[in-house]
Amino acid sequence: MPESHLQEYEQFYREQPFGLWREDYRTAQIAYLLAAINSDPKKDSPKLTEFMPFFADQSAVENSQDVDDGSEMFLASR
Repeated sequence: MPESHLQEYEQFYREQPFGLWREDYRTAQIAYLLAAINSDPKKDSPKLTEFMPFFADQSAVENSQDVDDGSEMFLASR
């Protein structure tokens, strides 16, 4: 891979990271399951998002396709 392609790839990853969200989600599922099993039944059960520290609240956004993540502009200027 030429160095220019590597720099382009690194810039794209800085602007639009990918890959780790799924791993965070899977780990959060395990932690959530353990917490739900061992929680007090008289209290509110925990939410899955409580175990995802970098989860952004998207409730204000109705359609995730409406969010401009900058990737279209980046790819157009390649």
